[in-house]
Amino acid sequence: MKNKKLILISSVALLMLATACAKNNDSANADNSAAPASSAGSSSTASAPAADGSNIADVKQPPWYQEPSAAQLEAVKLDNASDTIVSSGPHGEPATPASEINISDEQKAKIKAGNFTAAISMGFLGDDWSQQQLAGLKSTFSDLGIKVIAETNANFKDTTQISDLQAIAGKKPNIVVSIPLNGQTTASAYKALAAAGTKIVFMDQPVDGMEAGKDYVSVVSADSFGLGMNIADELAKAVGDKGEVAALYYAPNFYVTNQRYQGFVARLAAKHPNIKLVEAQGFQDPNRSQEVAAAILTKYPKLSGMYASWDVPAMGAVAAARVAGKSTDSFKIANENLGNEAALNMAQKGFVSGIGSQRPFDQGVAEAKLAALAMIGEKTPAYVAVPSLAVNRDNLADSYKAIYHKDAPADILDALK
Repeated sequence: MKNKKLILISSVALLMLATACAKNNDSANADNSAAPASSAGSSSTASAPAADGSNIADVKQPPWYQEPSAAQLEAVKLDNASDTIVSSGPHGEPATPASEINISDEQKAKIKAGNFTAAISMGFLGDDWSQQQLAGLKSTFSDLGIKVIAETNANFKDTTQISDLQAIAGKKPNIVVSIPLNGQTTASAYKALAAAGTKIVFMDQPVDGMEAGKDYVSVVSADSFGLGMNIADELAKAVGDKGEVAALYYAPNFYVTNQRYQGFVARLAAKHPNIKLVEAQGFQDPNRSQEVAAAILTKYPKLSGMYASWDVPAMGAVAAARVAGKSTDSFKIANENLGNEAALNMAQKGFVSGIGSQRPFDQGVAEAKLAALAMIGEKTPAYVAVPSLAVNRDNLADSYKAIYHKDAPADILDALK
């Protein structure tokens, strides 16, 4: 893999970004079982700034939409969004590349001697991203002699996650690694763990009222804004850099998915002025994303392409395109995350043509290392990021190996032949 590069952001730009992110840090309730798909398309008339704004300005944006900061507007001009980090943390923190989180032999011996325990509280375990996070965490904890004593799955319900965290607290782990489904409702459960002395590492976003270095160790995330940039580039490539496209975004106010969508929109404006974004609709429940995608395709039957927030809604869009009778030659989908189902669809020359992918295994490794270092009193950065990777059919096999740390399954490799 290439050496990861960090885009340095000026202090003025960081201040602007911190202000924007601080206003937007609360995440909406992700209890999707109660939200009808028809409500997912609610939006405001916030304008989306662009090079000239002409190809995106008419689209109604979600209520949480933020105009890009000065640093982000510079980032979207980059020729290549892969192997760089252009995002800052939820409070404007500068990003430390995950590749810089290392443990020396002396530190490792000290960690092993501690006989520490860990718990992992996931928001969802039904996708490849979550499974790869777990794999990275568990393999690293095992190597460091840290015993995992609890694993939980909230299935996208913050009420379940609160119960999970309370049950975990009863086991008194030294470490908790978790992705908060709701930064407000779950906060008290995380605060109780911190008050009991548990070292907490957050995936993607922290909760309200907790401070890095004091109440939690660190936040580890993908470069979400860069992911959106890569999705825009791959979709543009697939549709010949012209035509009309739509966006299928995650409706709840969740920091990383917000940043991803905003990176996509800003990149279209800066680099792909001949592509017009004609519609943007949100979904609450990823398992009902097909309904939202179908509504978009009904409204715009001649649509050339679609952004999908990650691989699960992307496959919902694939199903909607099949029902609508779309041709894989004339309609393309680009999404975040190299899930196995999306990867196979791409290998088979289906609707999925491009992916801006996270590296969830690497993210899990970094989370485990940060937690371990905190247990022996080492200072850790507040925000750590993993660079994104642009994936298409031409580099699918190599990208799969880089992301999963193993060869692609036989069905994908056979389809690529």
